[in-house]
Amino acid sequence: MNRTLFLLAAFLLLALFLASCSPQTIEVTRVVEVPGEAVEVTRVVEGEAETVEVTRIVEGTPVQEVVEVTPTPIGGELVLYACLFDPDKLEVLFQTFEEQTGVSVTCLDMSSGEALERIRAEKDNPQGDILFGTTNLSHVNLAAEALTTPYQGVGWNLLPDGPLKDPDGYWTGFYYGVIGFACSPERLAELGAPCPTSWQALLDPVYAGEIVIASPAASGTSYTVLSGLAQLYGEDGAFEYWQQLDANIAQYTESGSAPARMAAAGEFAIGIAFTHDIQVQQDNGLPVEISFPEEGTPYEIGGISIIAGARNEAAARAWVDYVFSRPFQRYHNDVAHRIPVIEGVELAEGTVTLDDVTLVEGYDPTEWAAQRDALVARWQEEIGSQR
Repeated sequence: MNRTLFLLAAFLLLALFLASCSPQTIEVTRVVEVPGEAVEVTRVVEGEAETVEVTRIVEGTPVQEVVEVTPTPIGGELVLYACLFDPDKLEVLFQTFEEQTGVSVTCLDMSSGEALERIRAEKDNPQGDILFGTTNLSHVNLAAEALTTPYQGVGWNLLPDGPLKDPDGYWTGFYYGVIGFACSPERLAELGAPCPTSWQALLDPVYAGEIVIASPAASGTSYTVLSGLAQLYGEDGAFEYWQQLDANIAQYTESGSAPARMAAAGEFAIGIAFTHDIQVQQDNGLPVEISFPEEGTPYEIGGISIIAGARNEAAARAWVDYVFSRPFQRYHNDVAHRIPVIEGVELAEGTVTLDDVTLVEGYDPTEWAAQRDALVARWQEEIGSQR
């Protein structure tokens, strides 16, 4: 899509935002399919702070739950770490949020590794308010280090107990993403090789110097790959596999989305990245194909959390609630192809869901958060330091 068409689409989507939720109200709806339980949601307003209380009432029939989020005018500024996609596309969201709350939003684009290090370095004087996006592995680890603060807001209350949220509210998942292979048809034609459809196929010498992937030390995307391989092959087996794969790796990037861009541009034959990042390149009109490993692919739960000691906590809570509105979830899927977690959100054409791929059996991204530091340290010692 060229820039003129994109801007027109952005303004049309902005109009949809304003029509579907007035500057005073965001409405989120979920159908509760749990027999014997209904959910009653009430609002509690204390000064400028607005919270959500959920009371569970046994009624015996499924009900529809409607949550109305009415942001109090807050004003001020909000700083997000780790943007999700093109800032031009985010601007539509920022403008709508500012109209509703009076809060101006700044998003500092960085990889998950950069965001983690920055939050840790600033723990005595936080400069950011929210970790916005990246895999929930990052959010789990920050919570364990007491670097985030819990908030049981609208999204937390909408989602069922389980892997989509921290039980105490330290983080909440707001999208899914699955790992895929970005293939350059032109580059592969030059090699006389197909787009691979398995992890084992990536080891073929025909792909020597033609594969790009981010470093697991810098990128949550590649840690998702590493932890998925450890689930698939066992830890030692995963490192034996990666040692072989390393022979075909042209370079390790800092950004998890960079391999998708590089393969789409024809710089390399294959980029390993999240599928939604590959699809964004397709939206840009670039010739890139997508395949998935038949042995199984890992997935992410993208999360959001409030940084401990945030200067603008009232604004941060309002933003977290806003992320779980239907308009946000729909727009996010439209422009970034990430899979919504809110039920009933209409999906953009071509969205790849968890049901469309073979997942690594038994893989739970939350469970692998505690092993991140140890696995990354081993990867650095055995592979990264040898480059």
